Formats: sequence, C-alpha cells, structure tokens
Amino acid sequence: MRILMQNRPDAYERPGGDTIQMDRTIRALREAGHEVDLSLDAEPEQGGEASTPASSGKESRGPVYYNLVYLFNLTTPAWTVRQARHALRLGTPYVLSSVYWDLEAAVPWRAYEFPRNVARAVLPRVAVRALKALRDGGSGEKSLQREILAGARCVFPNSTAERDHLLERFPGIPREKFLVVLNGVDPPAMQASGAGGYYLCAGTIGPRKNQLNLVRAFRRLDRERLLIVGNAAHGCERYLKAVVRAAPPNVEFRSAVPHAGMTALLAEAKVLVQPSYIETPGLSALEAAAMGVPIVVSNVPPVYAYFGDLGFYCDPDDPDSIVDACREAGRAGLRDGSGFAEQHDWRRVLAPMIKCVEASVRSG
Repeated sequence: MRILMQNRPDAYERPGGDTIQMDRTIRALREAGHEVDLSLDAEPEQGGEASTPASSGKESRGPVYYNLVYLFNLTTPAWTVRQARHALRLGTPYVLSSVYWDLEAAVPWRAYEFPRNVARAVLPRVAVRALKALRDGGSGEKSLQREILAGARCVFPNSTAERDHLLERFPGIPREKFLVVLNGVDPPAMQASGAGGYYLCAGTIGPRKNQLNLVRAFRRLDRERLLIVGNAAHGCERYLKAVVRAAPPNVEFRSAVPHAGMTALLAEAKVLVQPSYIETPGLSALEAAAMGVPIVVSNVPPVYAYFGDLGFYCDPDDPDSIVDACREAGRAGLRDGSGFAEQHDWRRVLAPMIKCVEASVRSG
C-alpha cells in the first residue's frame, strides 16, 4: 500500500509534538511494510510530488498515485482543508490525526500578555472568531474543520477526552469514525539522574503552554532554578517578551534544542513542569515519565488519562497551585519509569492505527 503523509507547511521549521508524532507514524507504517511519502504542500501534483521526511536525508521526486492520504492537524484548517479537497478530487480517501482542542474555550483571556489580554476580556468570543474568519478569507475555522472531519475515513484523536471534545463541538460526525490513538515514546536513550538539579519546562512558548504563570510561581520558589527551553509559538513573540520581563533571576531561557539535546536536559532535570491550559499531553512530559523524572502537569482530562497517579497536578490558572505541585514533585525524587515506557511505546500505541488504515483501504 502506498500512503501520502501531509501536515502543516512549517512542520519542520516550527517543529512541535505533531512533528514527532508524524515522523513516528511514518516509521510505524513503513515497518508494517507500506510505502510512505511526505509532502507539506497543499496540493501535491498528481497526488505525489512527494519527499521522504526531512530528517531522513533522502528525497524521492516524481508523480505518484496513492492508495491513501494521511492528514495531520485540525488546528490549521485553512491549509488542511486544501489537502483534504485535493485528495478527494483525485479519488483518494484520507484519514486524519486531529491533534485538536478548541483553544478559544480552553485558554482564558488573562493567560495572554498585555494588551491582548485586555482585548480578549472586552470582546466576546464570537467577535474574536469573526475577526479570525475575516483574516482567513471569510471562511470560519469551524466550518472548515467540520468539512475535514466529514470527509475523513477515520479520525485519530490522542485521547478519549479529545474524541469527546470533537464529538461535542461537531455534532453529527459519526462516533464510529473515531479511533483513539495515544501519543507514545521511544525507549529512553538514558535514565534520569537529576544531576542538574533544575526544574525544566520544554516546548513552544505561548499562552496555551502558560509560561507566564509558571515564572510568576517561581518568584515564590526563589531557591529553585527553572530552565525554560523553547521558541515562541507562531504569533507569540510578544508573549515571549512578556514572560522574559516577568521572570525572576532564578529563571533561565534557552532556545529550542534538537531532540537528542532535549533528552539530555530531561535526564538531568529534577522535575519536568508543564502547567499548560490544555495538552494532549505534551511529548516532553511523556518522555520525562518514561525516564523516571517527576512531572508537574495540569489537572485537565487529557493529561490525567495518560499519567494517573504518576503526575503532580496543578491548576494552570493559579500560580500558588503550581508552586505547591512543584514543591511536592521536588520532594518525591526520581522514579522507575520502565512500566510507563513499555505501556506507551510508539510501536505499541500505533498498532491499532495501522490496522484501521489497512482496513480503510481494503473497504474501498
């Protein structure tokens, strides 16, 4: 079977959890014996001016016809809908890894930097969405997202909470179309040592990830060191500046590092802190748990479903709650993450997806 994988155009320029998930999905499908190409174009010629993942160092060009298109990201609907429409025009079915949450509902206005927080406090949510629709050429995000979901053979949310959120937000999409496919981890390249003694926050920097409340919390944790590693999320450069301004002297910032470098930083961390308003959850938290690093995460449904009693939970909207969770995690010390690593191994969690993809093609 020949499959075309597609994602947002900046998946490698601005890598995120979806980039890692996409690469691991490609690897799993290839290991199952399928040919997989990758294109970040909206409308690849003849279904395949395609190239292998940038990280592989190889490239394959030329018109190719595919049995299936595999789309990523319902969060970039103006781009993803073009990929979906193109596949259907060519008579090629598609499946979707949704990587979705309604951020307008999940992230409160006070999580944003000035003056964006004031604008969001004053404007009703419907007005914010109307402005976004004008920016996107008049088509509201929700209508595009519904079109993408309706056309997909299968939809792969990363948690039951994400599936239920999609069903609630897009009524009428058949429940049987959804198959929960968990995020995973590779076997840890190293075990945690905690030698660095720092608290680590890793990932893109923006209101959803909530670094502003995190640095406020570390004003009270003035004897602890916080290392924030990552670049500003798209459109969040002003937010990053606000976080840096609000940070006390015990907070250090570093730009994003390659995955191998992040593994080393995780291994030396005392605690991994991800107080996001919503997560699916973050891959850095999964990797930390697999290595045995204590994790501070938010008390939101997708996160608890993954970590259960392993996590130290905080209210992302309350810096005092973040302080309490960080202190508790810091006292807990390192753990044995081998059971978590085995349960969430990429090959294990992606096996149901492979069966679904194969069945989708067989069904015609």
